[in-house]
Amino acid sequence: MEQFVRKLRSWMKSPDLDTLQKLICVQPHPDDADISMGATVAKLSEKGVKIYYISVTDGSAGTRDESLLGQRLAEIRKKEQEKAGEILGVHELIWLDFEDLGDYSLEQVRSKIVGIIRKIEPDAVFTVDPFAPYEVHPDHIKCGMSVAQAVSLYKLPKLLPGTSSHDVAIVGFFNTPFPNTFYPVERKHLDKKFQAISQHKSQFDEKTLQMLFFYLTEKSKGYALEENKFVEVFKLLPPTALHVMSEAYLL
Repeated sequence: MEQFVRKLRSWMKSPDLDTLQKLICVQPHPDDADISMGATVAKLSEKGVKIYYISVTDGSAGTRDESLLGQRLAEIRKKEQEKAGEILGVHELIWLDFEDLGDYSLEQVRSKIVGIIRKIEPDAVFTVDPFAPYEVHPDHIKCGMSVAQAVSLYKLPKLLPGTSSHDVAIVGFFNTPFPNTFYPVERKHLDKKFQAISQHKSQFDEKTLQMLFFYLTEKSKGYALEENKFVEVFKLLPPTALHVMSEAYLL
């Protein structure tokens, strides 16, 4: 079995992230991508990679203050994400505007993502890992699974009229319990990530920010193989691994 998995890994090896030209990052809410891969976004955009953020929901439910719920909070969070995206060098922000914690379907999101993949023709598509054992947030589950399905099936006219001749090389999952890629970043990229996260003032007070920065810094150091180095971790797979390949979690 071990020999088989080693061969499978060599067959299914993903391209180096530094070779990408266009990357789509699909997040359930404004701030998810900044938290989970902000340093990677900062580094890749610095290298000239065009990075597109797709926010599935409007972020309108992310508060305990009932006076902010709905359109008012959605507008605040869009402005926060715009500021954060500018810091990280995001090329374009795309909003699907599904209601945060709303009654929308996975299929509705999937259809939107298929259309965007066909239009942008990215080398890679990143999103939250919907296969994480302890993920309970419905927006995260629907976002991750809709993207996984879209990347696997975007050429099929059944999902959306039309097709594509473009090949997406990588589907990447962040917030994953099954990382296989430890992408090196520098302190300056982490600093940009933290600057970006700090723009989301509707979500984090100063105490929470400091706790989050501590956790993310220690995680970045903890997964690095060398002392005083930093990484961000992902599960990278070729889209072909997302169907009828029960060993994909081992890759």
